[in-house]
Amino acid sequence: MRDRIQAVLRRLAQSPELEVRWLHTVSLMEFIGARKISRTVADRHPSLEVLGHLADETRHAFIFKRLACEVAGREDVTEFLSMEAAATWFQSLDRQLAEWATRLTGTTDVYLHYLLTTAVVERRAMVLYPLYKAATRQAVVREELGRVVVEEQSHRRAIEDACQQRLAQVGATLESAVALEEPLFEAFLSVLEKDVDAALAGAQAA
Repeated sequence: MRDRIQAVLRRLAQSPELEVRWLHTVSLMEFIGARKISRTVADRHPSLEVLGHLADETRHAFIFKRLACEVAGREDVTEFLSMEAAATWFQSLDRQLAEWATRLTGTTDVYLHYLLTTAVVERRAMVLYPLYKAATRQAVVREELGRVVVEEQSHRRAIEDACQQRLAQVGATLESAVALEEPLFEAFLSVLEKDVDAALAGAQAA
């Protein structure tokens, strides 16, 4: 799947218009993550760790939207790329991980659900963002992606450790959770590939 991700990112980076739509979609995914935190483990004044994570995810949503505006050369960017498929990937993953954890533990543990979704999503980000950084032709995008990756890596280490500890208590591992994400992301990737191909073909025909 890594080769497919790399290929589609290189293709969309050929077109500034497509890249604007992609950046806006990435902003949306970061925003969905921030909103999920605020509605669950941060529905009341949370711990310093959770509050910091919420702040980072919100800032990342802002960064990618700002980048979309910079690449577009305007401030009214509203278009997305494969928006519904992207949102479906995140929401389906969150739901399936919650159901899986509930079956394992026999209880609804909101904090464990948060840890699982965060750990799995950030593993995906650690594949996606470096590949995108290598594909983009926009220097400002490369610079910001470098900073975002550093921040995501620091989250990932702490959250994966906490997640592994909780899962070990019920005889499970994080790898089982990661396996649930693969087909969901592949479904999103298939839509993204089709949308990029259709957009590039349309541009050539115009």
